[in-house]
Amino acid sequence: MQGLVPLFLVLHVLGAIVAFGATFAFPWLAGSGAREPEHANFALRAITMVFDRWVFPLALVQGLTGLGLIAGLGIDLLATPWLLLGVTLYAVAVTFVLTVTMPNLRKLIALTATPPPSGAGGPPPEVAARASAARRNRTIQEALIVAIVFLMVMKPG
Repeated sequence: MQGLVPLFLVLHVLGAIVAFGATFAFPWLAGSGAREPEHANFALRAITMVFDRWVFPLALVQGLTGLGLIAGLGIDLLATPWLLLGVTLYAVAVTFVLTVTMPNLRKLIALTATPPPSGAGGPPPEVAARASAARRNRTIQEALIVAIVFLMVMKPG
């Protein structure tokens, strides 16, 4: 297994860049949709498509390549607090996205499927509440990603 460590490392680093780098553009895409409500649904569907086809599958690869690195390097996960915390945060992030973020986003897509009437005085209350939740969820996700990257690079303690 140790002979596969370089391959796992390349796939792990490249996967992190490709999978999660794109997600940092989602707030700008969502913001564009918010500024042009007639295009909000398209922006939300684009975010969801990138997530479903690119981000989530590669996020799962991250877990697998991470486990490959741990096994290949013979690391005792329980004796490596920074790595155990990183793995835990990864599991929290994946669970949070699947159980909170994506269901909210899919509901927001359904709510915005019909463009707002011209001259509407702002989004309906449920749309506004879900959009606010989406922004909060995004902040949580970004914080988790940054914390995981910090732990993987700095290897504190």
